[in-house]
Amino acid sequence: MYSNDEPSVFVCANPFNIPARLLSGKGRQLGVYTSSAMIACGWWCFLDAVIQSSSVVGATPMGFEDWFSGILTTFGMIVVNMIDKSRLYGEASQYDSVAWKARLFLFMGFALMAGGLAGSICTLILKYVIHLDSTDIYFGVAGVIQNSLIMLSAMVLWMAQSAQGEFVYNVQL
Repeated sequence: MYSNDEPSVFVCANPFNIPARLLSGKGRQLGVYTSSAMIACGWWCFLDAVIQSSSVVGATPMGFEDWFSGILTTFGMIVVNMIDKSRLYGEASQYDSVAWKARLFLFMGFALMAGGLAGSICTLILKYVIHLDSTDIYFGVAGVIQNSLIMLSAMVLWMAQSAQGEFVYNVQL
């Protein structure tokens, strides 16, 4: 146990907090960079498939249906990570509260991300797997990889923003 922790009945009180302890003050920074790298890798994988589909003769061209799921997932990630985490905690009033609106937008963001991932899986199955053309299946898999990496990056960024207090910009004129 660490000296600044409260005593606990369990040997490992919070196993998910151990990496934050090991990273000390650099945990947030590392999380943001890791999240950004995951988004870049996801979009790079997808754009590689788009370029390859247009250059391979006889390949199934990638259309808007392939792009739409990645755009939805990216938009959902932006919505989720723009929410102020302190607004999510409950208030006395149930119907007229900032917490209720923040939770609604959080749900909408997660729904957009889940819809994007589901759309990419459906596109993979309906457009590439049913036809069983092994050369074209990479194009559908690239969309699923893209959406999975964007969703994982949203999770990493959420955890990085929640680490070690709130991150606040102090702008003074």
